[in-house]
Amino acid sequence: MDMATNRNAAAQRPNGAPQTKVCQFKLVLLGESAVGKSSLVLRFVKGQFHEYQESTIGAAFLTQTLCLDDTTVKFEIWDTAGQERYHSLAPMYYRGAQAAIVVYDITNQDTFGRAKNWVKELQRQASPSIVIALAGNKSDLAAKRMVEFEEAQAYADENGLLFMETSAKTAMNVNDIFLAIANKLPKSESAGGGAAGGARRLNDADAPRSSSCCK
Repeated sequence: MDMATNRNAAAQRPNGAPQTKVCQFKLVLLGESAVGKSSLVLRFVKGQFHEYQESTIGAAFLTQTLCLDDTTVKFEIWDTAGQERYHSLAPMYYRGAQAAIVVYDITNQDTFGRAKNWVKELQRQASPSIVIALAGNKSDLAAKRMVEFEEAQAYADENGLLFMETSAKTAMNVNDIFLAIANKLPKSESAGGGAAGGARRLNDADAPRSSSCCK
C-alpha cells in the first residue's frame, strides 16, 4: 500500500464512511439573576429540572455535545451569575466565546430590558462574529406574561439574533435553541477558535466519548 492510499484509509471509518468532524465552541449564558440560566443548562446537559435552583456564584462550567450531519459539536458552556456584583466578571467569560445565549424571564419586563443591555455589551465588546441567541424563558408561565412574543421577536430580528421562547421546566425549545446555534456556527477546518470565531477542530483523542450526543 502506498502512502497516498494509506492516508486515504486513515481518513475513513471502519465502515468506509467519511470521518466525522469534531468542533469545539465556547458558549456563554448571560442574563439577570433568577431568569433560569442554570435551569436551561441543566435541562440541556443532564435532562433535569430542579424547582428550586440555587443561585450561581461567579460561573459554572459544563459541556455537552450535539451531532449534526457530518459534524459533532462540543459546547463548552459557561453559565454566569446574574447578580450585579458579578457583572464585572462577565467579560472574562464572553471574551473569545463563539456563541452566547442571553436569557430573560417572560413574566418580568425588567429582565427583558436587562437582556437588551447584555446584547449591546456583546455587540460592542465580544467577537464580531459571535452568534447571539435570545431566550425568553419560563414560557410555561404564559398566563403571567409581561413580555409579548412579538415584541421580543421584532427586537431579535432588528439585531440579527436567534430567538426562541423556552421552558427549562417543560424542556420546550431547550435543545432546539442550542441546535439552532450549532447549525449557525461556522465549522471551519482550521484549528484555534478564539476571537476570530472559528471552530477549534479536535483530534480523535479529544473527541467526546458520550454515546448520548446523537439523541
